[in-house]
This record gives sequence, C-alpha cells and structure tokens, in this order.
Amino acid sequence: MKKSKRIILIISIFVISMMLGTGCSADKSDSANNKLKIGALPIEDILPILVAQRQGYFTDEGIEVELIPFQSAVESQSAIQSGQLDGMITDTIVAILLNNSGLDVKITSLTLGATPEEGRFAIVAAPDSNINSSVDLRGKTIGISNNSIIEYVTDSLLEEVGVDPSEVTKISVPKIPVRLEMLLNNQIDAITVPDPLVSFAEFRGSKIIIEDTVNQNLSQAVVIMTPKALEEKSDTLKLFYVAYTKAVKDINSNPAEFKDLLVENVNIPEPIADSYNIQKYPEPQLPQQEEIENVIKWLEGKQLLNEPPAYKDLIDKGLY
Repeated sequence: MKKSKRIILIISIFVISMMLGTGCSADKSDSANNKLKIGALPIEDILPILVAQRQGYFTDEGIEVELIPFQSAVESQSAIQSGQLDGMITDTIVAILLNNSGLDVKITSLTLGATPEEGRFAIVAAPDSNINSSVDLRGKTIGISNNSIIEYVTDSLLEEVGVDPSEVTKISVPKIPVRLEMLLNNQIDAITVPDPLVSFAEFRGSKIIIEDTVNQNLSQAVVIMTPKALEEKSDTLKLFYVAYTKAVKDINSNPAEFKDLLVENVNIPEPIADSYNIQKYPEPQLPQQEEIENVIKWLEGKQLLNEPPAYKDLIDKGLY
C-alpha cells in the first residue's frame, strides 16, 4: 500500500513538473511573440513609432517594439533578409524588389504618402546654375541613386513636365550627403532628394524645379513585415497598429509637442531644425493598387523583376 502511494506521488510530481515546464515554455513563447523588431533609417517616417513609445501606447497594448536604427538602406535590407528583423520602414521600390528576390515580405501600411503632399521629393537645381524651369533640365546632369525610389521619382517628374528622362544625364551618387554637397558646390547641375534635404538645399540657395506634391502620388514610404512575423505575430501586429494610430492622432493634433523627438532622431540639418515643420501623418492604410502598379511597370521597364507581382501578393490586409 505504501509502495502504491509512493508511485502515485512520484507520478503526480512528474505530471505537475511537466505542466509547469510547459507553462514556462508557453510563457516564453508568448513573450517572444509580443516583441517586434523594426528597422529604419533616421527619417521622418519613424516619428509615430517614437511617439507611441514615449506615450506608452505599446506598453498599454502589452507589446514591446524595438526600433532598430540603420545608417544605410543596404544594411537594413541585409538585416531583414538574414532574419534579424520582423519588419522595416522602407519605400515601395525596396518592398517590391525584396518580394521579387524570394523573401515574400508584405506591405502592411503607409507611413507617409497617402497624398502627394506627404513625404516631399524634388528635383533641385544648383545655386549658381542657369536652370530656372523644367525645360532647362534638358542636357543637364541630375544626381540620383540608380534603381531606387529616387530614380523612379526623377523619371516620373520629368515625364510629367514633358521632358524625356533620356534627355538628361543621370549621375549615380548613392550617398545623399555627397549628392547634396556636390549640388551646393555647383559640381552637378541638379539632384533629386527628399525632405528635409529639399528644404535645406533651398535654404542654401538652391532652386526647387519640380516637386511631387501636386500631381501623381509618387514617393510612398511603407512598413513591410516578414512572412514569419505575419504568421507568428499577427495579434501583436494588430496591437502595434492600435498604438500606432493613437500616436498619429497625437502628432496631427499637436505636432509641436513632438518636435524634440523629430530633431533628436531624424537627420534634419541644424540650420533648419527650428523652422522645419512636422508633416501630417496618415493613419494606417495601404497604398492604392494603381500607385503600386505604376512602380511595377517602371521596374519592368528597367528589367529589374523576374516576374511582375500582383498587387494582392504584395500587401497584407486585416491588421487594422
């Protein structure tokens, strides 16, 4: 009888231990699934995430979001390809090319670019150049980065005003600070850059020739997520967007309150930091099908796609 009781006790202890062990494993797994690692360059698009962190909105939703800074697009793309990130803030060109490479990332929302006014890009002429209008760009040099959102915007803006991209000489200057310095030193006729560098170039005497804030909606920044994150962390991603939406509403209702966050974390040249205005941010939404298909068509024309993807295969719905 004693032996029988002892066996039952041993079995009970074993079962309880297994249950406790399973419980701990589940807790660890749940904890891991409540964390997101999102890579980004020091650009304006990160402000809603910074605000959500400061305001405690991610904590309120029971999730942890780590914003991982990168200084170059190459570094961030390598990180997401190697599985170090759940997601990344990037542009539609990178999103499509990563998807085309086999990574199968999905666009989950815009960060800027719901309207043409958001996320300004422009072709800017050198201070001492004789370029005063779009037609003056014919035969001139324009600094860009090849096969990028910069080149896409450049080609599209030129075509908008009736200038064939083949009528200009595009010079590849991948590093934006170098591109800007060449412009300000009159070593190149014009360059294409995003804000806040458009504003800084104008502050330094350069001339804005064409910008993408009026007609087509060309320059869109997006959040992309990996297939693994979408599969394993879908609930966390939904909570991420609840917090993100609250942050966007805060920014749009009182932008001045978050100017310090922008200046501390975004590459805004010091001379214009005080006067630079915070943009209006869109609440989470996906880019329109036409906007994505225009990018795909351009990439096809440059023979950068193995096979053109369908819009529905590039986006993920249902997170907000």
